Amino acid sequence: MHCFEESRKIAVSAQTMFELVMDIKAYPAFVPWVAETHILSHSEHELSAEVCIDLAGMRHTFQTIDRFTPHKCIEIRLLSGPFRCLESLWTFEALSDTSCLVHFSIEFEFKSQVLDFIASPLFATACKTMVKTFEKRALNLPSQAPLNNPH
Repeated sequence: MHCFEESRKIAVSAQTMFELVMDIKAYPAFVPWVAETHILSHSEHELSAEVCIDLAGMRHTFQTIDRFTPHKCIEIRLLSGPFRCLESLWTFEALSDTSCLVHFSIEFEFKSQVLDFIASPLFATACKTMVKTFEKRALNLPSQAPLNNPH
């Protein structure tokens, strides 16, 4: 099992960071290793998504169920795909109206030992840049205002 976690204080509101992470449809535009995304279902505190990742030319598609508490946390669990296990947690703690503490953790393992050997280092590197990728996106928003996007 491969694990990674990071906490970072970010000069953006918890609401904005939550909405950026929940805006799964936008991932291909700013998350370098995400090729495609689709929202499969969405309800008040849960959504299901399909994500296609590109790791050095190898494409893998997986589906997740994401349970969330608005502006507080997002829990991501694997439904199907090339992973034996994929669990992730985002939390957002408001420090002020314009800053928050973001915590991201992930555990994963590919089903195939060969794929785990080849793809895990690439996926681990992607995971290690996850918070920084979303922070960069947040800081480049025109007004750092909430996105108000439907998920």
